[in-house]
Amino acid sequence: MKKLTTGIMMIVAIALSVLTTACGSNNGENQKGMMENMSEEDMGDMMEGDNAENMQSDMSPMTASYMDITNALVSDNPEKAGMASSEMMDMVEMEDMKNALKAISGSNDLKKQRMAFSELSKQMYNMAQSGDISETMYWNHCPMAMNGDGANWLSMNEKISNPYMGQKMPGCGSVQETLNSGN
Repeated sequence: MKKLTTGIMMIVAIALSVLTTACGSNNGENQKGMMENMSEEDMGDMMEGDNAENMQSDMSPMTASYMDITNALVSDNPEKAGMASSEMMDMVEMEDMKNALKAISGSNDLKKQRMAFSELSKQMYNMAQSGDISETMYWNHCPMAMNGDGANWLSMNEKISNPYMGQKMPGCGSVQETLNSGN
């Protein structure tokens, strides 16, 4: 009888764990533990949805580089954000974008990188609005970013992966606009 009770309790515990994880109500420590046990490929899939590699192969090189920067900031990885920014720098001509990319690649401070990323995101948004970026993108907003001033970014899907809050609050934010959905 004791084995049966222990077995039932384990099943209930597992079910509760699955339920709280699925509902997003697990705390940051559980998320951090889950993230540490995931491979880099699994994390990329989680941040960009299923088939992240296939999605990136369908993107323009500039959009793919922007998404690499975004994913690095979501992962709280300043080194990857810097490398992706350096790669993107060769693709842009606009001085405002180059300045933002230089600020990201020239720092390992996530706060500074995220401030520059906000400027980069505004420039990418303008390009998407004008049709210079043909992929369907989502303009997202996080009201808590930048010390409560809020900030925006572009993503390739509607699932929020917040580059400003990183792993502290990866789901914070909402889609504000869908761009180029008719192309």
